[in-house]
Amino acid sequence: MLRALLISIFFSMCLGAPALAQDAEPSNRTEAQLKEEAQRAREEAERRIEAEMVTMTSLIEALSKNLGQLHYLRTLCFGQGDQKWRDYASQVMSIESRGSAATERQLIRAFNAGYYQEQQRHTECNRNVSVDVAALSENGRHIAAMLGDPYRDY
Repeated sequence: MLRALLISIFFSMCLGAPALAQDAEPSNRTEAQLKEEAQRAREEAERRIEAEMVTMTSLIEALSKNLGQLHYLRTLCFGQGDQKWRDYASQVMSIESRGSAATERQLIRAFNAGYYQEQQRHTECNRNVSVDVAALSENGRHIAAMLGDPYRDY
């Protein structure tokens, strides 16, 4: 009886092991190749984001879209309870709209467009999300610097 139990446990472990082994990604790539792939992914994300910037009518609209994108990606990875970027965007919109309902609607549309754009691109938190978050964060820093430039054209 004990022998039959041990044999059944052994076979169930042997049958389960190949399934577990398939979850791991085989990696025959060198560290240099992995770094090169990561660099290419980052550059591709930055080019895509820069190309999208051309469609924005103002820097503040671009920042609102950027915050919407970051908000979706953050909630994707950290859960719906994490409202960091939505709260920040709300503060920015209040300041920048200066009581203008039309401007506030424009900024909300840009935020939502960014949110839905990323929702279509990503359905799970993974390395690609990390690459996009890094590129979007860098883009947001550039926009914020331009907004803070006292010599920029309004």
